[in-house]
Amino acid sequence: MARSIAVYVSSHGFGHAVRVSEVVGELLQRAPDSRVHVRSTSPRWLFPNRVDRLSINPVSTDVGMVQPHGLSIDFAATLDALDARELHWKDAVRTEAAWLREIRARLVLGDIPPLAFDAAERAGVPSVALGNFSWDWIYGCYVGRDRRFVRHAERAAACYRKAQQLLRLPLHADMPAFRSTTDIALIARRCPVSREEARGCLRLPRGRPLVLLSFGGLGFTGIDLSALGALDDVQFLATDPFVDPPANVLCLEREQLDYPLLLRACDAVVTKPGYGIVAASIVNGVRVLYTTRDDFPETPILVRALEAHATAQVVPQDDLARGALGPALAALLARPVGETALAADGAARAAEILAAELRP
Repeated sequence: MARSIAVYVSSHGFGHAVRVSEVVGELLQRAPDSRVHVRSTSPRWLFPNRVDRLSINPVSTDVGMVQPHGLSIDFAATLDALDARELHWKDAVRTEAAWLREIRARLVLGDIPPLAFDAAERAGVPSVALGNFSWDWIYGCYVGRDRRFVRHAERAAACYRKAQQLLRLPLHADMPAFRSTTDIALIARRCPVSREEARGCLRLPRGRPLVLLSFGGLGFTGIDLSALGALDDVQFLATDPFVDPPANVLCLEREQLDYPLLLRACDAVVTKPGYGIVAASIVNGVRVLYTTRDDFPETPILVRALEAHATAQVVPQDDLARGALGPALAALLARPVGETALAADGAARAAEILAAELRP
């Protein structure tokens, strides 16, 4: 009989799903008799194409932060959603615990919905957390903005204390709620080919610098494309659905892309700091033109990582929205790309630990 593992993925953007996908892929190799059941609202194409041993259940199990797009947070809507979930918390725990029993889960992995660990304890299933931040920390940082965040930070911390251990990624915040912590390396797939080879594989234009516009699963289409069109010495690539882009902005279907290969093909990426894009840019040697987000506590941690380990430069949000990237982008492209010494085998290590937990 297949050994089942239940995997809970935060609904906050794509970054959590991307790194969980890497862990799941490694786990399916290391535990050939395992079956993985994922609770995630992220699209199916983000996960390994293993329908024989991997099922995706499109269920939201956390709120995260409600965001209209990748560069803004709706705090009122976030609190309303958190309050609504808290109102039905016990019912949600019972529902998830029943599901865990139904699939005969031997182990729960969560990145990093609090509900996963509460349900696992109720079902009598051991649980492991994966992450570089936790929602009790995030919500705790907003208490000065609105005291209603207190109860949600406390709820998250109480759930996290029920996990057997945390697999803590680099670029992490304080996560004291967890009883036991194991540090692992970055989870990011390093593309094995050169930049020119990557361009050839993807049949991308040559002769001009390639610059990727990438703002994660929540996207950001509020850029003045006419201003980008004036930068005709640069070929932009976009994974968001811009309407009527200029000739030098090529829109790609992201569900059909090998993202590390796409990153490797580019000379630079324009983005907001998120764990996935920061880790992938560092390990694939891609310059980063980033805009700041002062309203999310993880941002300073990721900015420090970019400045320490990547070739990076900041651009104000207003300049990004106006498409006024010319001077900052020219300065960034003139800088040589540095190599990182950071290890990126965190997915393999996490899968090794999970496979050991699954053994009889």
